[in-house]
Amino acid sequence: MVATLQDLFGIDAPIVLGPFGGLSSVELTAAVSEAGGLGSYGLYGYSADRISDTLAALHSATSRPFAVNLWLPTGDEVTPSEVDLAPAIEATAPLFDELGLAHPLPPIEFLPDLDSQLTAVLDAAPAALSVVFGVPSERLVTAAHSRGIRVIGTATTVAEAVALDAAGVDAVVATGAEAGGHRVSFLRPAEQSLVGTFALVPQVVDAVGVPVIAAGGIADRRGVA
Repeated sequence: MVATLQDLFGIDAPIVLGPFGGLSSVELTAAVSEAGGLGSYGLYGYSADRISDTLAALHSATSRPFAVNLWLPTGDEVTPSEVDLAPAIEATAPLFDELGLAHPLPPIEFLPDLDSQLTAVLDAAPAALSVVFGVPSERLVTAAHSRGIRVIGTATTVAEAVALDAAGVDAVVATGAEAGGHRVSFLRPAEQSLVGTFALVPQVVDAVGVPVIAAGGIADRRGVA
């Protein structure tokens, strides 16, 4: 028998806040958790130190379970050494001069290392870690489970959901084509993975052995029902 989301995460209602990177807030995440759902916080681009500070703030704001989200590497990341930033720096130089500010220097890296992010998350031990853009490694899943952290994968097709289930995730988000934000497809291009929510969800439920979270285009009571 598949566990309920309530049993899996220790929450009162099967409601999960979307962890939008760059738009998450400690206050909203904590409010959803305090109301009985699973508050979630997007950590895209966060350094390890910032992750530690953010999770400390979340633990201070709520004693209820919450989740955080990390992006898995997609394989097409670039480094500052691969991009010529000089034109952008030159174009904005007059603005910095007008304000009496030093011109910005190229960053050492565009995105922090996943391993350092993961270490910070594991040390802070949220109730759950969700990932997008791929299948978490066996090492990631094992490390999370060893700390009592549930792992949530995100799928846009049945095949992706099956791959996530095989990797040992504890729940799968079935995110339909109506969902806002990034298309987090990883087995096929996003434009070839546009399955609607209400077609995707029952197929994923039939294909995996873990709880399924529906996302995308659910905007009223009828959609929830």
